[in-house]
Amino acid sequence: MPEVTQAELGRRLYHVHRGKTVESSMKLMQQGIGADWKSLSEADIMLLSHLLQCTWNKIDQKVWDKIPFMNLSMESVRKILSYGDGVRPGKNPSPEAVEEIRKILLAIR
Repeated sequence: MPEVTQAELGRRLYHVHRGKTVESSMKLMQQGIGADWKSLSEADIMLLSHLLQCTWNKIDQKVWDKIPFMNLSMESVRKILSYGDGVRPGKNPSPEAVEEIRKILLAIR
């Protein structure tokens, strides 16, 4: 088995932590939105996860943990998804799109 450098191990742990944090946030969104969540396709949900993970990188962890994701509206989810045009694994959203998503998340009350 090949050796893994400390830097690589750190990167992997970072990605795992980011993924779990975003997954928890999305579960809270789903609970808050309720039955309307079912109108999202599997592709929408994967895109939303990708967009949120990219945005998570730009929000302090203590701030992220205080965002009331259960209060996010379906309208806001659709707005976030609108910034995902052309985004896929290996193709991240523009910094401007991430900033707009960040603004949406930080405006949740």
